[in-house]
Amino acid sequence: MDKNQKTTYIIAALSLVIITIAIYFLFVRNDKRKDLNSSEQTNIVKDISQIPLAKRPYVTLTPTSDGAEIIMSLENMGEFEKIEYELTYLADNPQIAGEKIQRGATGIDVNTQEIKYKKSILLGTGSRGVRTPDTGVGEGKLTMHMIKGDTEYLSQTDWDIFEAGKTAQTLTSRNGNFEISLPTLGKNYWVILANTLGFPQSGDINSQNVILPVWGAFSIAPEFEKSATVKIKIQSDAKEVELHALNHQDNSWQKLSADFNTSEKLLSAKVKSLETFLISGK
Repeated sequence: MDKNQKTTYIIAALSLVIITIAIYFLFVRNDKRKDLNSSEQTNIVKDISQIPLAKRPYVTLTPTSDGAEIIMSLENMGEFEKIEYELTYLADNPQIAGEKIQRGATGIDVNTQEIKYKKSILLGTGSRGVRTPDTGVGEGKLTMHMIKGDTEYLSQTDWDIFEAGKTAQTLTSRNGNFEISLPTLGKNYWVILANTLGFPQSGDINSQNVILPVWGAFSIAPEFEKSATVKIKIQSDAKEVELHALNHQDNSWQKLSADFNTSEKLLSAKVKSLETFLISGK
């Protein structure tokens, strides 16, 4: 091959490369940008309040006997194709005394077609069977991403964990709208107060009459020998209200005898166990 032929081949090769690059930028990359823009347009995020209560997941967060783990349970998930969550909280920094750090766990393995999703979440670190539980756990938050078609429904709810029972004690939610005054239980148990997002689909409760939020007091504590007092402040103008409690052992609803202070919008009742509490009104 003489020098002129070699030069011709080099020029042809460079031209081919330039044409290929031009085609990529003019067509392929533009198509990708169009696909990306189309994806962005259909990726709509809405608040979970846009979903009827009866179709929202019912969430429970039950601490284990040592408070080192939370058993998270989801029911009534069939409205959504996919659910992901982040359970976060603040804990003591083991490296710096008096400082808090954010910890947590994520979940992407939720099968929404199952009757129930259940997962044990360690509040701490673990390796090779050795657990190191976090201390000073507080300011918990559960964020859920629920996908239906091209829309993501987002919810963020607070949860608070307490160790109580050895002495009489009042547990109060972070926003102050839910409290339960416990009698002496003989020893300490771990208790979580949290918004349940949805409610169990059992009994004859009409979801359209439910006054949100539905509150859960979750624990493995047994039934009380002496009654506890539950107080719930509601954000509703309803004049007639009823308080129902779901027994976590047999999943049955019971209508409670409750007093309602209409001026303070405060509902109070005596209870014998830690349960899910739902208010319906007219």
